[in-house]
Amino acid sequence: MLKEGVPLSLTTDITARCEALRQNMSLKTIFHLTCENPERIAAHWLEGDEEKHATFGDYRQQAFNYAQYLGEQLKGQAPGQFLAIQVDTCREWFSMFWGVLMAGFNPLLLNATLADDMTVHMMREAGAIGVIFPGKRNLPEDFVQIDAGELFRAPEAQGFEPIWGDKVALCTSGSTATSRIFVYDQRAICEQVLNSDLLHKANPRIVNNHMQRNLAFLPFHHIFGFMVCVMWCNFIGYETVFIKDRSPETILSTMRRFKVNFLCAVPVLANSLSNGLNKKVAAQSALKRAAFKTMKGISLGLQNIVPRFGMDFAKGVLFKSVNAQLLGPDINCIILGGSHTPREHMRNIAALGYYTISGFGMTETAITSCETSMNLHTRTSGSVGRPFASVEYKVESDGKRSNTGEMLIRGRSVHTGQLVGGKLIPADLDEGGWYRTGDIVRLEKGMRMYVEGRSKDVIINESGENVYPDELEDYFANLEGVEQFCVLGLKNTGESRVNRLKRRRHVRPDYEDITLVLNVGERYRDDAFLTQLMRQIAQNNRRLPVLKQITRVLATRTPFELANGIKVKRMALKTNLEAGRIPYRDLDLKSGSLPLSDKEPLVVEEVVPEVVGQDQIKDQVRKLYADALELQPSQVKDDAHFINDLGGDSLQVLSVSLKVEELFHILIPTEEYGECTTVNDLTQVVNRHLTGEDSKKEEPRGEVTPITRFEDSEEFQEFYARQQALLGSGMENPYFVRHDSALTDVSMMEGQEVLNFGSYNYVAMSGRKEVQEAAKAAIDQYGTSASGSRLLAGEKTLYQELERELADWKNAEAALILVSGHATNVTLVGNFCGKDDLILYDALAHNSIDQGTKLSQATSKPFPHNDHVALESILKAQRHNYKKCLIIIEGAYSMDGDIANVPAFVELKKKYGCFLLVDEAHSACVIGKTGGGVDEYFNLKPDDIDIKMGTLSKGLGTCGGYLAGPKAIIEYLRYNLPGFVFSVGISPPLAAGTLAAIRLLRQNPAIIQSLEAAINTFVKEAHKRRLNTCLAGHTAIIPILVGSDENAFLLSNMLRHKGVFVPPAVFPAVPKGRARLRFCVVSEHKEEQIVRALDALLEAAEEAGIELPA
Repeated sequence: MLKEGVPLSLTTDITARCEALRQNMSLKTIFHLTCENPERIAAHWLEGDEEKHATFGDYRQQAFNYAQYLGEQLKGQAPGQFLAIQVDTCREWFSMFWGVLMAGFNPLLLNATLADDMTVHMMREAGAIGVIFPGKRNLPEDFVQIDAGELFRAPEAQGFEPIWGDKVALCTSGSTATSRIFVYDQRAICEQVLNSDLLHKANPRIVNNHMQRNLAFLPFHHIFGFMVCVMWCNFIGYETVFIKDRSPETILSTMRRFKVNFLCAVPVLANSLSNGLNKKVAAQSALKRAAFKTMKGISLGLQNIVPRFGMDFAKGVLFKSVNAQLLGPDINCIILGGSHTPREHMRNIAALGYYTISGFGMTETAITSCETSMNLHTRTSGSVGRPFASVEYKVESDGKRSNTGEMLIRGRSVHTGQLVGGKLIPADLDEGGWYRTGDIVRLEKGMRMYVEGRSKDVIINESGENVYPDELEDYFANLEGVEQFCVLGLKNTGESRVNRLKRRRHVRPDYEDITLVLNVGERYRDDAFLTQLMRQIAQNNRRLPVLKQITRVLATRTPFELANGIKVKRMALKTNLEAGRIPYRDLDLKSGSLPLSDKEPLVVEEVVPEVVGQDQIKDQVRKLYADALELQPSQVKDDAHFINDLGGDSLQVLSVSLKVEELFHILIPTEEYGECTTVNDLTQVVNRHLTGEDSKKEEPRGEVTPITRFEDSEEFQEFYARQQALLGSGMENPYFVRHDSALTDVSMMEGQEVLNFGSYNYVAMSGRKEVQEAAKAAIDQYGTSASGSRLLAGEKTLYQELERELADWKNAEAALILVSGHATNVTLVGNFCGKDDLILYDALAHNSIDQGTKLSQATSKPFPHNDHVALESILKAQRHNYKKCLIIIEGAYSMDGDIANVPAFVELKKKYGCFLLVDEAHSACVIGKTGGGVDEYFNLKPDDIDIKMGTLSKGLGTCGGYLAGPKAIIEYLRYNLPGFVFSVGISPPLAAGTLAAIRLLRQNPAIIQSLEAAINTFVKEAHKRRLNTCLAGHTAIIPILVGSDENAFLLSNMLRHKGVFVPPAVFPAVPKGRARLRFCVVSEHKEEQIVRALDALLEAAEEAGIELPA
């Protein structure tokens, strides 16, 4: 601790610290030097509206705690192996990273949003032994999974001696075929860190020995975020400010509040700031626009002459009020990396007085240069600086200019190995030690580098000259109303080819068109907008040299695919356009130069994917059916029903439908999914949407026969036939059986005690003495009914007390109690969104969600179960078309008992600006230390989930539903939710019982521990008997797969006669052929009861001649 009266130094002797590192080039040395001033603040963040901080001493202690915990969890694993870190940027990341190294393992940094299959692929490639992740992933059992939340709660280390790993591995973006893993040994990382001394001496605005605050914006698995934010900034003593999400509002408000001085970001952020500024200025009066232009000119003029004074004058005087709404007045340096930033945007931000520069780096080379000049032209013209002392640059000339060509890099800080097939192999370098980057660069005087593009992106124009897309994109960075844009070369093909060639000065059809591709979203069919846009493009195009001018413009409504969420995958876009896989309108460049009265057609050609006849569509659909069902295409007949004839299920139908949407770039309304069950029908649906006939023509109604007896209705006839098919043979009905006692581990049926595995009384609150006494006392005080709507006459102190306790338990600001769990979902989902909104829900979500979406006027769409990758594909294509978007998942699912990958959905809701609703009916009272549900289980922040819904009838042992979330949402619902406002309040004894149950759970962790022990015992014993537990996670619902509905009914009845009650789950609640016995385990179940129940199942199956799936 700091001695009283001794001032805390807020400076770092960077040169001395670097010299100490040179004496011992190891990761251990970096860590000890970083933490050598334990009283210095290392991190800031907000909890609610309260500012929190941690010191480097805290960081150091946490690293030791985490290391000791990891050592215990990985006992028996040999040191030196790779352990994956798959956790997004957070304040615990620094200590977690160092904790892995101190435990003797080498970190493998993985993108936290990777799907399970990609995660497995990368871990196999690395030979990793396990992964740290918030919660649990669906990974093979040979991988060790460490819950990040549990790790962050590790007890204080006692007498721990670090072992120290010596390598770090980072991954490139891409698919399983293209993503690669590069390894840096500790010496290479030390060389990287030592470059901070060079930057400090070159320009203290970038690296300052005085305390600066850095914003943790970038993902730490990315080379830029890892090397700069994790390694450099901490090593030189910067304080890191963490944000709750990456929304523009959060970034800007956090930077202003914490007076951030240093920002590492990607061009997307700079482009967004610049575009937003341009839009605000354009909306002002002519006088204000002129004033802004004048001030911008003064700022840039001053910076040209006296850079430092010019920047300070612009930031503190000219644009003081503007900056107060943007990044604030304290920012000293912004470094952009990851892709090219248009010059227009660089100058816009520089005009505000922000010192903005670009750097260069790759996963394969780490950070190799950064512009350090104060000269305005140099820092805004695309320079990424001179090479650091640890590397050399060399250009392999393109044969036209000696200083331009592919960049080669070698040095002490580039990667030192690769991981392939689980083995460490040598670095990907040539015999001279050079790494071929694939980037086309221009090296100017003094080795200053300008990136012109990727070698694979170069366009060969009609004169045979190389044209670099990044250079051209600068000229079109200010197009209004365009969501994304990209310049690329396209083969000169299509119906409009002749028309285009006639209009061009040089007719060389064997070369590529220099093409500007625009994603204009919903304005795709807005010809007036496109005409104005073409005029702006023509004007900008004239500023380019003749042989570099755009020769073709395409407009599409399909979002561009991004690499790492940063830069457009140019080659993927090029391939899709040339193959006709995405729709586009080929716009006539001449239209941008015509008088307004000229009626020359705007669109030369329109391309719709694969609209060349139904045969091609049908072949594609047939292949998707075959892939989903693991059949040969020849086995899928045109009129074969996907479920009834081919053996598929409704979830597979959904998966195929989403793949069709992605392949043909259409949106199939949920109500049309019923038409997607044969090749013929789905082909017609696709064709209808591709040709613009989005709605089926309404068939004329035939003669209607009035129904006066319900027994004559179609729905009753279908129900009766299904009932007779199962029960007509005399089989006992396993439904509506009577239990004349509380349902705990046992219950009374017809006077006999049976083992009960069918109740939701997960922690035995129903029947617990304390809960019953609380309910009885409430009857004495309040009676048995609220006797009115709470809004008017039914409010009670008890209800408010319960809502406060529940909100605190659920890690939320406020809560609302309703009378029914099912009705809670129906009324919330049915009323939260309107006709301009979108609801996306898990395909296995509860019936109440489905009913709510039908009540809502919003567009609604299911996504494949627990598949956040499929959800993101929908969001990419559709989010921008709607005002609000509500994502709905369950914490734990009622038919399979699996736990949702909640952190992945949280990431998506933040990334795309959505609301997230989690139905916790089966996760609350089951997972988490006090049964708090997914919040406790995944260690989530209070605002990660917008609305948490749950029931009182399951773990809490009473009846009703609740909503918990931000005060603003809950207060709005309190006065506007129909199912609450127009309903009676919950019965007082139920409210009192619920309150007692929550308090018991929070005060007595042993209750949840007993449930966990019972769950573990059941799963262990079931697997010992080779029983199939479906997707069951660590929840109280553990299904045992049976197969046919008839067998499930039969085994349920046989077990009841053997003294074990467990209900069947059959179609349509589960897919056909996937019927199961759904065992529900409660805290009171004992090992001998579980063993007896499972043995009885095996005995019944043998007696009935039923072979249970293994």
